[in-house]
Amino acid sequence: MAENIVPCPSTLSIHNFSEKIMDIQVNYQVLKMEDSFHIWIGNEAEMGNMSLAMMPSSEKSLATSVHLLGDSSNNLVCGIAEKLAKKSGKQVFVSSGLTYDQLLTPLVEKRIFEELRNQPDKF
Repeated sequence: MAENIVPCPSTLSIHNFSEKIMDIQVNYQVLKMEDSFHIWIGNEAEMGNMSLAMMPSSEKSLATSVHLLGDSSNNLVCGIAEKLAKKSGKQVFVSSGLTYDQLLTPLVEKRIFEELRNQPDKF
């Protein structure tokens, strides 16, 4: 007896955007999943560091993050992941080949949050 197998639609989608910041072409790619998303930030085709952040169900003011890959002394991805998890309420993966720079990092974050505000359906 053969059962009918019905394919289900994919819940994955990809959104790309970029901006030149301080003479550096910064590219962003968002992989939207059902209840989470992954954002890659970089100017070269490399994964670099990766962190995961989420909002614990018991405490809505603090995001919890963990460094998954790369140089754990580079706090760029942890900081961005925590802020995105708090803002979106979702589980967030952030990876980046960029290193922390006190001038560049706030501008990169500003661009991400601008995109999140203007196109929340992509996250």
